[in-house]
Amino acid sequence: MVATPNHTVIKACRGCQAPSQSLEQVLTMDPMPLAGQFCSDSQQALEAHCLPLSWVLCHQCGLVQVVEDVDESTLFRRYNYASSTVSGLVKHFENYAAHLETAYGTSPVRFLEIGCNDGVLLRRLPESWVRQGVDPSDVARKSHEEDGQGYELANEPFTAEKVASMGWIGQWDVISGSNCLAHISDLKRVFEAAYMALRDGGELWVEVHDLEALLCGNQWDTIYHEHKAEWSEDSLVHCLGMIGFERLDTQSLSMHGGALRCRFIKRSEPTVLGCPDLKGLKKKLHRLEESYRMRYDHAVIRELMGHVSRGQQLVAYGAAGRANVFLNQMAQLPFAWIIDESPLRHGRFLPHVATPIVPMPWLAEHQPPHCLITAWNYASDIRGKHPDYQGRWWIAFS
Repeated sequence: MVATPNHTVIKACRGCQAPSQSLEQVLTMDPMPLAGQFCSDSQQALEAHCLPLSWVLCHQCGLVQVVEDVDESTLFRRYNYASSTVSGLVKHFENYAAHLETAYGTSPVRFLEIGCNDGVLLRRLPESWVRQGVDPSDVARKSHEEDGQGYELANEPFTAEKVASMGWIGQWDVISGSNCLAHISDLKRVFEAAYMALRDGGELWVEVHDLEALLCGNQWDTIYHEHKAEWSEDSLVHCLGMIGFERLDTQSLSMHGGALRCRFIKRSEPTVLGCPDLKGLKKKLHRLEESYRMRYDHAVIRELMGHVSRGQQLVAYGAAGRANVFLNQMAQLPFAWIIDESPLRHGRFLPHVATPIVPMPWLAEHQPPHCLITAWNYASDIRGKHPDYQGRWWIAFS
């Protein structure tokens, strides 16, 4: 029997702690299993528990977030996500490391990364830097045990208590968090801990999914329990400004179908900000809700369902969180297999739909007539790795 994940409903905004009266429900999806869950056999997959899944908008800071909250110890005990197994992410962190080295040089810098995963960034930073990772996941622990040369790891959540107990108050020149802010329940406390750990004038870099890109592409496949919050630049500036951070610059990135890299500096006083303009944001959220509601009317989906009705087999490529969302939310569209590049997932099954996960060579060996790229943000890389595939590639998002 599969254990039921514990979850609660948030009573305040994760980013600014505005009370529940400030949270407006903007989207409700079909109940979902945890998107990061991968099951050891088909029976376990079929028994996977589904949780409600809803989005709310904070009227105080503009943060969009999942109202159902799953305990982080449940999410990260068996995370099944190692950044170094995704070639597109490896390229991203190679470029990010070079960008940071250009910004700060090779002279000694005290650098701390929140949510370091398997050390994909820390290993690429200058050896002269003091490099510290903080990450509660099993992936972080195992990777550091196997090859953690050059950096230290605190295999725990990043909190003010941790900063104090480790003697880190005012000790770090630079703190970075890449794609970790989506997975944290109490974001305000993490921001406060980062402020505490940085020296005066120290800098905080954050990389987050770009809410604007998500909404423009109607990327409802990005919405799941592990993605607890989706950030706009305005909401990020608002929530960090409350703590005492000032934004220095912002870059738009192609990573994950659209991301933001924002750099902040620690100031002595918080910034008092007014309420964000929510009118335009609500219109875009409404379009997303309509796209989700009409998801079976999408041209690609109609085409694929036609192939299924004629007895043709469908497969998917990329068994990440997006795939778990898509296959579970498109239950009328059956997939026989899903291909993935990560050995952590091979031989496992997607929860609830029980789709088996197979390694890359399967595609060339079986030559299915149709393959939907569920990891569509890496579509060009995926196509390039399979020049011998003779079937047709499909993408349902862009």
